[in-house]
Amino acid sequence: MNKRQTFFIAALEAAILVAISLSLLLVPLTLVWFLENNPDVEWLVAFRAAADFWLLSHGTGLVVPEGELLGLLVPAFVVTLLPLGMTILLARSFYNAGKRFIAARSLWPGWLGGGFVYGVAALGISTAAYDSTIYPIAWQGVFFPTILFLYFQVLGSLFGQPDEIFEGDILDQAPERDRIRQALNSFRLRLHWSVRSILGPAFRAGSAITVMLLMISAFTIAVLIAISWIDITRLYESVQVSVLGAVVITLGQLALIPNLVIYGAAWLTGVGFSIGAGSLISPLGSQVGPLPAIPILGALPVGQLEFGMVSIAVVLLAAFIATLSIRKSADEIRFEFAKSWTAALSLGLSIAFVTASQMGILALIASGSAGPGRLSQVGVSPLVLAFVVFVEVGVVSTLAAFYSARPVADKPGISKKVG
Repeated sequence: MNKRQTFFIAALEAAILVAISLSLLLVPLTLVWFLENNPDVEWLVAFRAAADFWLLSHGTGLVVPEGELLGLLVPAFVVTLLPLGMTILLARSFYNAGKRFIAARSLWPGWLGGGFVYGVAALGISTAAYDSTIYPIAWQGVFFPTILFLYFQVLGSLFGQPDEIFEGDILDQAPERDRIRQALNSFRLRLHWSVRSILGPAFRAGSAITVMLLMISAFTIAVLIAISWIDITRLYESVQVSVLGAVVITLGQLALIPNLVIYGAAWLTGVGFSIGAGSLISPLGSQVGPLPAIPILGALPVGQLEFGMVSIAVVLLAAFIATLSIRKSADEIRFEFAKSWTAALSLGLSIAFVTASQMGILALIASGSAGPGRLSQVGVSPLVLAFVVFVEVGVVSTLAAFYSARPVADKPGISKKVG
């Protein structure tokens, strides 16, 4: 593709992505409006609700001015809690959009065309979504969707692997990909030998620990939902909505499942999470105030759990397994370092830093404000979680690293050659 073709194809794909993602939200709301229509309610209400949720999924805050809510006078508040299920779906589609023009002569026209169209669409949607009862923060409604789109589009175009049309098919790739990769490789080679040798194994092990925690959390949440179906059903009944309304509520809860998975991972570490200011749900016990009538919250592990602290063993075991599993990737560490304790300490703390950083970032994006008053704090404290994970993983990974990263020169009967 030449530059002009790249520009227009990327622009067209950005427009299609906006239409598809907004339609995913608008269609079910339109069905509810059409089949259960109150003559006093206009279709624009359904459109604005879909637009608000679309903007919220991109990180845009929604302002609710002071007024009555369910018959109660509430102060103004801002909703910032990301429905990560929708956000992940969007990010994946943006990444794939970037992969589709990696064989172009230049990538920048695609970035320009896609970013321009997505920005114009975000401006139009945020403007149309404005209502005196709830409205997006104006500048965020334009910039946040555009930044999210460009970020994952650029990642896909630079680092995405081309799809093979035929076995062994190799396509000419854009020059930007080669330049970026060469620059990253040059930067890596300029790093100090100690950092260069540890960087890869630490990232692999740290990421493996994070993934294991999220997988175990997801499994635990599935089990809790299965055994708490009676409480969840009662909450559905208390909401008093029709079948279509229940479907819409269920879709909204599905969008929040990734948030709950991250909260569950924080629970496994012992830090826990909160559903409202002053509340805490952790392995040591729970202190929970009034909860919003969201059915899935009926599966929360509320109360004192005798086996709660055993959950921390999951983190320790994950760190132990991940550190041992990277032995084959730690050859450079075993060659470069001269002493076991320096190699083990460097690798163990590096793994802990990677895991703590990843978990802290996940907690940050999964937490936010979900309503007025005490609901302005929902989720996990990123700094507390990062600190606790660093300590827990650091101790175990350092001990396990005495096996994984034991230098050749430190083994009995073997001397390291100096060339």
